[in-house]
Amino acid sequence: MGVLQRVLSAGLIPLIALLALQLFSPGTLSGLVVPTALARSETPLIISAITHWSHFEKIAKVAVILAQLGYPITLITGRILQKEASSLHPNITYYPQLGQPDKLSEEDYKTFASFPPGSEEAQVSIQKAVLVDGMPNMHETLQNVFKGFRDRFGNSKPLISFYDLPILGHLPILLGAPGIKPDVTFAISCHPLSINSNDTYPFHINKLPETGPDAKAIHRKAYQDLHQDYRTREMDLYMWAKFRELGVVQDNLPSMHQAMGGSPDHLMTMGVPDFEFPRSDLRKNAHYFGALRDSKQSDKKPELPAWWVEVEEAKSKGRKVVAISQGTLETQWDDLLFPTLEALKDRDDILVIVSTVVVEPEDVPGLNLPANARAAKFVPYSLLLPFVDVLVNNGGYGAVMTALDLGIPVVVAGDGQDKVITNNVVHVTGVGINLGNRTPGVEKIREGVSKVLEDVGYKWRVVEMSKKFKKYDVGSVFDAVIQRVVGEWALGKGKGV
Repeated sequence: MGVLQRVLSAGLIPLIALLALQLFSPGTLSGLVVPTALARSETPLIISAITHWSHFEKIAKVAVILAQLGYPITLITGRILQKEASSLHPNITYYPQLGQPDKLSEEDYKTFASFPPGSEEAQVSIQKAVLVDGMPNMHETLQNVFKGFRDRFGNSKPLISFYDLPILGHLPILLGAPGIKPDVTFAISCHPLSINSNDTYPFHINKLPETGPDAKAIHRKAYQDLHQDYRTREMDLYMWAKFRELGVVQDNLPSMHQAMGGSPDHLMTMGVPDFEFPRSDLRKNAHYFGALRDSKQSDKKPELPAWWVEVEEAKSKGRKVVAISQGTLETQWDDLLFPTLEALKDRDDILVIVSTVVVEPEDVPGLNLPANARAAKFVPYSLLLPFVDVLVNNGGYGAVMTALDLGIPVVVAGDGQDKVITNNVVHVTGVGINLGNRTPGVEKIREGVSKVLEDVGYKWRVVEMSKKFKKYDVGSVFDAVIQRVVGEWALGKGKGV
């Protein structure tokens, strides 16, 4: 065989093999890395975050990680967070969401406060105001940003848009409303999975999945009866009406939670598969990214409270450290904070650390700290939790993820939003104790904390769960998926990657 023939054979045979794979087994190639045509610095990303601190904080961490990798980012959120959003990283440009500066108006807050705490009416009221009423402004904001992108780059770069899962303003364009549609869309979920599955009950139902031979049929029936639930029915009908106003014309519209996580091309979801109810039908393009950790490149040193030395010295003095926080929304201090202080006030062997989060401790009505408790508005979990033996929390997903990542068992008590799911998974996985509702009372809290401290099984299981988290690096997960979709875009395949 001549030199020319050998060269042709060496080049043609692999090419023919690749073409055959693409034709007869496209799935084989889908998992291969596709070389990208654009450097990261030449791949702009659009990221939108709902105007709520606990959400913005998480989405901002993702944005910073990607900015550190070199991606230029346009970050969209409400103007009340402009200062924070504008100072994250030189590669991040803030773009203000149209409309009111915050997620709620003063009137919205008054309406919410007029309902009994934790009631379905209160939950529906605030969700309508935050999620649906803000939809037109975010939709218009995104269209303005997308137009600016196309005016600047045309089709020379892929239009890639990430959105915080609760941002419904991204959905009309994905469901057929007129306007500029991104080349690739990603939802970033900082909650347990909320999309439909034959292996679980609908997101709003406080039930563990069935496991018997009729499990799938029971779950399917629950989805068929979805609108028998007041909150789900009210939210869907309200959302669908807003979709229609924005030009969505298709007949069969998804329920809210399915629309959020099922509409984008990719679902980036916080956590690990081991901290979820098992699903045999999870969508192909769902990507777990573990826990969000503080940036290693940050030079900012948080100001620690004067009593911080007591936390550092607790272990050497034979004391356990219990941290308590109710998160950013739950400010009924009688639910969890006050009962926990009461439950542990006589335990000289325990140091209780209180994070009030939304207000300074001195502004919490009726807060009387016992001798073994200290309080601050906020201490970063990344600094506090390595010293902590148990975290008492209402089941906020971010707090639980951080605790599990660091190997800290939890005692959880909460309801509403995603907390019921999170707390049930805590129970199933054995990484802590679920006290069952938002107001468990002094005795249940005392028993729960004591049991977790005394039963080494909780610590062992959470350490094993922590090892699962260590397998995930946020930047690596996001970067790999972005590089892949850019490569697919460069090959002219566009969506569906």
